[in-house]
This record gives sequence, C-alpha cells and structure tokens, in this order.
Amino acid sequence: MNWPARHQNNYHIRETSIALEDGMPRAKNLREAYNNFYVEPLKEDQEFKEFYVERQGVVSPMIDLKGRIELASRKEKYLFLGFRGSGKSTELYRLEAALDKSRFLVVNYSIREDLNLSDFDFRDFFVSMALKIYDIASARGILLNPDIEKDFQDFTKKITNITEEEVTSQSSVGLSWSKIILLKLSREKTTRDCLRKELDQKISDLIQKVNWLILDIEDKSKMDLVIIVDDLDKLARGDQSENFFYKNYPLLIEPSCFVVYTFPIHLAFHPQYENVRHAFTSHVVLLQMPIEKKNGEKHEAGRKFYADVILRRINPELMEDGVLEYAIESTGKLTELVDIMKEASLIAHRNGQKQIAEKDVTTALDKLRMTFD
Repeated sequence: MNWPARHQNNYHIRETSIALEDGMPRAKNLREAYNNFYVEPLKEDQEFKEFYVERQGVVSPMIDLKGRIELASRKEKYLFLGFRGSGKSTELYRLEAALDKSRFLVVNYSIREDLNLSDFDFRDFFVSMALKIYDIASARGILLNPDIEKDFQDFTKKITNITEEEVTSQSSVGLSWSKIILLKLSREKTTRDCLRKELDQKISDLIQKVNWLILDIEDKSKMDLVIIVDDLDKLARGDQSENFFYKNYPLLIEPSCFVVYTFPIHLAFHPQYENVRHAFTSHVVLLQMPIEKKNGEKHEAGRKFYADVILRRINPELMEDGVLEYAIESTGKLTELVDIMKEASLIAHRNGQKQIAEKDVTTALDKLRMTFD
C-alpha cells in the first residue's frame, strides 16, 4: 500500500479494520458520505446494525448497567459519566434495547427535549420526570388507580396553574395532558416561576406522588420501572450542574425505581464528588478511546475503533491514501472525527473531486479550530 511518507509507520487501516460487507450502507459517492456522517445518537436497531462499533478492550457501560439492573434486588441509582461526544446517548439507547422487555418498563428521555436548559431548576426536573412516568402508563395501556391518578393530576395542575380550559383547548389539537404541561414549562417563565414557588415547601409531596405512581405502575404491569435521564451533562452553566447534583442529590435517590442519571464529567473533579457519589449505587464511565498509549506508542485498538466508525459509513475508495489516518491523528475524539469527515466530504464535493483529500481535512480542521478560538 503506497501511503504518503509521514503515514508509513501507521497501522494499515484497510487491512486491520472491518471487512467490507455486501449490503452495508457505505457511501458510494461524496453526497452519500456527507449524509452518512451525522453526529446524532444511534437509536434504531437498523442503525446499530449498520453503524455501531464496539470499543475493544473495555467493558461496555451498557453491559455493566444491564448486568447491575438485572441482578439488583433493590431499586438502584447510577451515575453515567463520559466526555461530551463520546457516545453516551447511543449507549443508553443500547441499554434500553437490551433490557428484558418482559421484566422492565423503560422510560428513556432527554431533558433537552422537554425543559429550558438556560433556565433549569431541580423542581422543573422532578415534574418532568413525574410526567414521563405518568405517560408510560398511558402508552402501555396500564390503568392507574383512579385515586392515585386524580391526586397526581390535581396536584400537577395546581403547581403549574394550568386551567381546565387550557387543557381542553390544547387537547383539541392532539396534545396529551402531560405534553401540554411540559410545553408550558419549557416556554413560559410565568409557569416555571409559579411551579417553583409552589414546590418550595412541597417538593417532598411531589416525590411521594411520583413514588405512588411508580408503585402502582409496577404492581399493575408486574414489571420493574427503569428511568434513563439523558443530557443532564449538558446543563448550560457550571453552577447549574453543581446546584442540581451537589445540593439536591438526596432527592435524586428518592424515586422508588431504577434510575440512570447522565453526570457532567467535570464535576468528578470537584472536591464534593467523593462525598456525593457514595449516595448512588455506582458510577459507570464511558471511556474515550485513546489513539496513543501513555508511553507515546500508538494505541492500535483505539485507532482501529475510530477507523471502523468511519469505514462503516464510507467506501475507503472515496478517500485518498492517508486521509483517514490524518483525520484520526488530528482529532482523537469521536464526534470531532465524524464532524471533520462530514465537512471534508462537503469541501471535496464542492471542489468537484471524487475523493476526500488531505487538504480537505486540513480545511475542515482549520474551521473547527476557529470555533474553538
């Protein structure tokens, strides 16, 4: 293989990476390459089959969490750590898919979809969790105890100051009762202010009502509830995440079901972390695969992981020799690598090329550096 001189000592990607398979959705041209390089979590079975790559030499956090949940006799709480862009959301979708559906009801949701992260408060969070739990009963056709359901609805309407007229008018356009409340909570500051004032002295009441819902759902379904809360590591400001986890962690362990919380990895370097993490059953870490060992040698398993991620999405003939090694050397991080290859495929297509060249990756890297600057 005729690598450029500065790549001569690199591992041979095409020889050591995944074998080309018939039927794989690899891009056959730069337009397809651009569309295959998307930085979003893998969610569907087909996406996992086509694009997922195992991290070799490390225990998968999904396997770790699955084992703990399936073995536990108590309703455990877990912290899930990993650098941003390392693939945490994908692993959580894998966890949801892997858990025994005859034993577990899974509520997997992102706070970014339902709450205003620029104005985030732990009271908003617990209301959103309560509504997600309430929704799973409806989605699975579980008939709640009428007294528990009415008590929860009345309490939620009171703390959000929502009227029957609002519920009726919004329901006419196909929105569920809980979705109406979440929309008001994310979009209206007055609703958030009202809720927070009401819950100042009633947060324990809300937790109690959440636990009644959980117990009723588990009793009716004969399954254990597992709540997976994603994107808590993306809280907009540092003080938000510190306040949420370090001031309110006793509340986070109160729900009477399994809960997985994504945790901002920078808080693991906080002096209070050691005190707080012992309140949770375990912390599970998703490692960012390295490209070099501590002694400076190349980390072959890490480089192969990144190469396989790209080669599942693009035919290697669409890249000039040495391009993929250069991109891996220049990033060493999953989302940045995919971003760079997406940008490089756009640049190459715009220039009328048939292949991604090293200069296209360099231009993409310069653009990324500008955003950091």
